[in-house]
Amino acid sequence: MDMLRLEYDIQHHLVLSRREPVDHALIRMIVSTLSTPSELSNLRKRDFRVVKGREFDYYLVTLNGGNTRRVSPVDERTYNLVTSFPTVPFKLSKKEMDEVVSRYSPPDRVYNCKKLRKAVETFLRDAAFSVEIDSIKTPEEKYAYMMDFNPLYSGLWDLEEYEDVEDFILNYREISGITDANLIASRTGVEEDVVRSILSSGKRSILFYEKVR
Repeated sequence: MDMLRLEYDIQHHLVLSRREPVDHALIRMIVSTLSTPSELSNLRKRDFRVVKGREFDYYLVTLNGGNTRRVSPVDERTYNLVTSFPTVPFKLSKKEMDEVVSRYSPPDRVYNCKKLRKAVETFLRDAAFSVEIDSIKTPEEKYAYMMDFNPLYSGLWDLEEYEDVEDFILNYREISGITDANLIASRTGVEEDVVRSILSSGKRSILFYEKVR
């Protein structure tokens, strides 16, 4: 699958879910930690911790899948969001979790938890030149890996910069076919004035140019 489109699909889930905190947190956990539904259903606030590293503080979560147990890095914003919830953050069945992910999928591609997790794994493998996170030994090194290769950790997928917002809105128009600034703003949570300015700029999305190459 084309990596630019794969990246857009992942970001689409993150951006469109922002108005529903539990949905957004569930999707962030999948993208940040590659969580499975069983790991999310067993998750407790006590499973999170902050570690003082040699060069920087970092965030970890212990994920219990029933028959498996692993420690994963988690980005700071996801850590802050999920630990603001009650003791059991996700009181959802696997089917309900799949429905959450499906709800925020692009119109032409329906994802569930497994497909979204696989998309993130594929993206990371490509970004890290086939280096797998499971091949890295220490939690601190795993966190550094995610900081380098997972755009959720750096804030890129959170639309922190205008350039990131512009790229996403142009791609959203290209994939959804929606050109109404008010409707795009209501669905993405980006201010209507910003959306209108981007749409009227005459620029085309990266995905548009990939399509016509």
